[in-house]
Amino acid sequence: MSEPLGLSIGTTSMVAARVGSTPVSRRSVLTVSGQPLGGFVERAGDPVPLVAADGSRHLADDLIVTLLDEMARSDTAPIAIAVPAHWNGATLRALRSAMRSRPNLAPGGVPARLVSDAVTTLTALHASPGLPTSGVVALMDFGGGGTTITLADAASSFEAIETRRIADFSGDQIDQALMTDVLDRIAGAGGVDPAGTAAVGSLALLRDECRRAKERLSEQAATDVGVQLPGHRSTATVTRDDLETVLDGPMTALLAELDDQLSRNRIHWSDVTAVALAGGGARIPLIGARLAEHTRSPVIATPQPALDAAVGAAVFAAHAADSDAQTGVAHAAVVTEAISQAAPGTATFRALAWSQDQDTEDPVPYTGPDTYVREDPYGPPTGATDAVPQHVPDRSEYRAYDDEPRAWQRVPQLAFGVAAAVALIAVGGVAIALTSGTDETQPSPSTAPLTATSTAPPITSEPQPPPSELPPPAAEPPPAPPVTEVPPPPPETVTVERPVTTTPPTTTTTTTTTTTTTTTTTTPSTTTTTPSTTTTTTTPPTTRTTTTPPMTTSYITVPFVPVPIPVQVPNTPVPPPVYQQPPPLFPY
Repeated sequence: MSEPLGLSIGTTSMVAARVGSTPVSRRSVLTVSGQPLGGFVERAGDPVPLVAADGSRHLADDLIVTLLDEMARSDTAPIAIAVPAHWNGATLRALRSAMRSRPNLAPGGVPARLVSDAVTTLTALHASPGLPTSGVVALMDFGGGGTTITLADAASSFEAIETRRIADFSGDQIDQALMTDVLDRIAGAGGVDPAGTAAVGSLALLRDECRRAKERLSEQAATDVGVQLPGHRSTATVTRDDLETVLDGPMTALLAELDDQLSRNRIHWSDVTAVALAGGGARIPLIGARLAEHTRSPVIATPQPALDAAVGAAVFAAHAADSDAQTGVAHAAVVTEAISQAAPGTATFRALAWSQDQDTEDPVPYTGPDTYVREDPYGPPTGATDAVPQHVPDRSEYRAYDDEPRAWQRVPQLAFGVAAAVALIAVGGVAIALTSGTDETQPSPSTAPLTATSTAPPITSEPQPPPSELPPPAAEPPPAPPVTEVPPPPPETVTVERPVTTTPPTTTTTTTTTTTTTTTTTTPSTTTTTPSTTTTTTTPPTTRTTTTPPMTTSYITVPFVPVPIPVQVPNTPVPPPVYQQPPPLFPY
């Protein structure tokens, strides 16, 4: 059997690594009908298919599986695949479903193991060059489609705390920014207009040139970029300072995102023991220098950070093939040693991962005796090949525990249940009686005396004087007789008391006063009496009083309860029965 194989899925490239062999990488591009088709890794899990140049439709998951199958070849070795850490469960299920149709990726119909590339990268870095075993390790994977920041707890076997994807800082955007800088130079020098329609088709080639120039600037201070546009051919020189100028703004924003992620998880920079770098962009010197200056923590990276995920996946595949966990670190050490010895430009680095397989022997079929399992394993042995158990427990030992509980054992449970139900009903009834026993009390009728005061004055009439003879005329008229006013007699007050039942009580007072005036003249006088009547009515306010009936204690006897239950109930007297006279026996 061949050595375990580890594969990694990346936006820009895919890598295959075997234990003891040099990893190899391949661009994430497939040729469909003679035309290159890329950009399908970012569409993983998308049910909308991609349309090729010839009009054919392809799901992104099928294209990923096709590329992985070509890298795995026909092999019976265990396989582990490192997938992007930010993929969700739906994306992983779609990829597993597509892998079932590939025997190389799903031997026996079981898909290969999918592992987060953050876990596989930390596994490879822990084996070589080594990671601290305490504190928090910040893993920053600089990929072609974005940067993934993973915070891992080193004391808990690098268990992931949080993973966050930042699409604003990616290798593709760096290539685009570098190409824009080159085009601005050409336009400023009086060359062709880069925005022209004729130059749009050649921009893809210029972008690839800028990507390769970016990779060379990781080791060189300056490099040349060939510009081939319609009607214009030239060479532009790009330096490392130009690249750092392009990266300055995005790198500052990335460091702010890192600070925000640590703050959100309540992690201080003093708790960060190391910053690990992975991905193709980790080779840019500016990135490592800015991180070391900002974090003030050790920055750990390998010579080929783009291969770390596949190396860790090979270690996981080795663990699946060998149950001994002690071999895992040894496998990783062998793989990382092969990476450091192989240069990117040598033929060894270009060799395929499966080209070093030396195991060509065919498996030998088993020719030993056949074994079988007896139908009754507790019966007596029938042959020398049977395995005789050392101890056969007697079934009578546990037979008593298999019996169903008897009916009398359920009586206490039933009695307690009935008692609880009766008590609940009794308490509920008392509660209803208490809430409905308080009514509003109407005020009782009161008896108030009615006082009536009346004055009946007598009518006084003086008798007319007898006629007399007229005196003889005098020389002078006599003086006028004086007018005498007679005061009226005192009023007589009569008080009558009678019981009157009213609600509310009413008091009425009536007073009659008679005044008599007498005038005496020479002619007969006339006396006129005018009665005067005064009536006063007073209405008192109505007061409504609510009276709470007295309470008494009653006892309720509940079945199966030895003590009566005291309950407070209203002490309302029972009215006596009303007597009704029986009808006569013989009415007629």
